[in-house]
Amino acid sequence: MARPNGITERLAILEQLTADPPVVHPGAPNGSAWRTSRSCYEFLAQEVGPGSRTLETGAGWSTVLFCAWGCRHTAVVPDRGEADAITSYLDDHAFPTESLTFDLRPSEEALPALASEGHLDLMLIDGAHSFPAPVIDWFYGAGRLVRGGIAVFDDVNLPAVSSFLDSYLNRDDRWKRIAGTRKWCAYRRLSEGSLAEHESSQAFFVGPRSLVGQRVLGRVGSFIPQRVREVILPQ
Repeated sequence: MARPNGITERLAILEQLTADPPVVHPGAPNGSAWRTSRSCYEFLAQEVGPGSRTLETGAGWSTVLFCAWGCRHTAVVPDRGEADAITSYLDDHAFPTESLTFDLRPSEEALPALASEGHLDLMLIDGAHSFPAPVIDWFYGAGRLVRGGIAVFDDVNLPAVSSFLDSYLNRDDRWKRIAGTRKWCAYRRLSEGSLAEHESSQAFFVGPRSLVGQRVLGRVGSFIPQRVREVILPQ
């Protein structure tokens, strides 16, 4: 099957997938696969195309789409059954798979080992959602993004994801939120290189205690004595 060069063709493949989905996660409520909102797939269709260098933690509809759209894609998913189900679906639907790679190690093992594999245009973080997995995935994976590259987070309603976004990424002006819903969100990277840095570069960062304090003060701050305010929200 020819690679889809335009957004219309990529959205047509999304329609095909919707009508005839792969069975990757039989235990999912739909009996087919866990998936994110359609708006996220439509966003991805706008941002990638043939030759885009993409990476995801987790696997499912997105893996099929990245491959069918012609991306040079790596899916980090420690489940041989999921990888085989996706490969079989792609073969059955005549989508070339030579640009698709599965890494069957847990992301905390795979991503550090893949750190020298070159730059990325987009990363989808949708693997394990227990703390600190999303942060590990972002640190090692998004550190490979080019300037202007995009990090997409799914299940942003879950605490391990939302706490990181609220306390860190939403406050870092080296990342710009460009799209999203209550289910997913996307950030454009405005810097480049490793994400490892000294704490002096993170004056914007606040911990959970400060976040709670800010929320409390935002609602009833005028009724709280100054000394109590300083305990709730240290300067």
